Amino acid sequence: EACAVDSVPALLTLEEMIERVLCHDPQVRHAWADAKYQATIVKVKQSAYLPRLRGSAGITSGHNDTPYEKNEGYSSHGHQRQLENRLGLSWVLFDFGRREAALRNAQLLLVAANAKQDNQLQEAFVMAAQLYYDALAAQGHQIASRKVTILAAENLKAADAKYAAGAAALSDRLQAQTAYSQARLNEVRSDGTLRKARGNIALRMGLRPQTPLELAGSLSRRPGTQFIKSVDDLLQQARREHPSLVAAKAKLDAAKAAIDESHAAGRPTVSFIANISEVKTNQSMAYNGDRRVRDNSVSLQLHIPLFEGFERAHLTRGAQAQFEASESDLWDVEQRISLGLWANYQTLSIETSSLESTAERVEQSSQ
Repeated sequence: EACAVDSVPALLTLEEMIERVLCHDPQVRHAWADAKYQATIVKVKQSAYLPRLRGSAGITSGHNDTPYEKNEGYSSHGHQRQLENRLGLSWVLFDFGRREAALRNAQLLLVAANAKQDNQLQEAFVMAAQLYYDALAAQGHQIASRKVTILAAENLKAADAKYAAGAAALSDRLQAQTAYSQARLNEVRSDGTLRKARGNIALRMGLRPQTPLELAGSLSRRPGTQFIKSVDDLLQQARREHPSLVAAKAKLDAAKAAIDESHAAGRPTVSFIANISEVKTNQSMAYNGDRRVRDNSVSLQLHIPLFEGFERAHLTRGAQAQFEASESDLWDVEQRISLGLWANYQTLSIETSSLESTAERVEQSSQ
């Protein structure tokens, strides 16, 4: 479904910004398309359980001219036209689990595709939230830099007056001038940082980077810490619910199903076959007239693959190699998630613990 395109609200909330980012993120759209494609593959594998019906029709026209030089009486000339209609039904009744394994493989790959989509949504969500709060931080820093510049300008004005009145040394005036210049430089940099942050948000929402944005959020409220669990609980939850792990496990199971499918493909199949055909021939040749032939048949067919040039053995070894690779990928994903979770947990703990001291420094700076 296409994303709605409308004007940006006067005050952009975090929820509105995340919705727009998710709507325009190319990786999210790509993951969604992959999931839809894999869903169609499941339908294709399910269709293998249904019968196959084939129809064909054809017309053949020809002219026959057979002259005999010594006996003109036996020469023949004629025209023949043949109409042929055929209808065939085939239905695989038993194949020693090949269709079941192929369907299981497709279903597990669909689980992996859906989990990959969930993971991409989470990554885009976190990225959008990070951009939003980075912009809020840049906005707060820009406001603080402007206040510092105003204060430095007042100090410089006072230092000029004192120096002109002979109540202050030249070094005091130069120090005030240096402080003002540094404050102006910090203000310019903070302005640039804020423009960059807002431009990143606009681009992620599918807008021009120069689009004016006003954020509705604030960093004045201190976040709570009741949501923090023990690291062991978080690791256990990640192993159960993390989309990357769900996808890796599904791919591993799908690789196992591919091995079963490869083994089953070398086994016999039993099929039901039914054919109906009608051939009508119109002839204008001597000693021949019109002819109509109808043929109806029903049979059970046993197909036994005897030798395929070792293709099946190579395919089975390839499927086994894919299974081993998927197993290694699962271990790699487990390790990366554990390392990332541990690092994020420690960062969260440190930053949470430093909130109190940061609040004290803010209070002291304000005074």
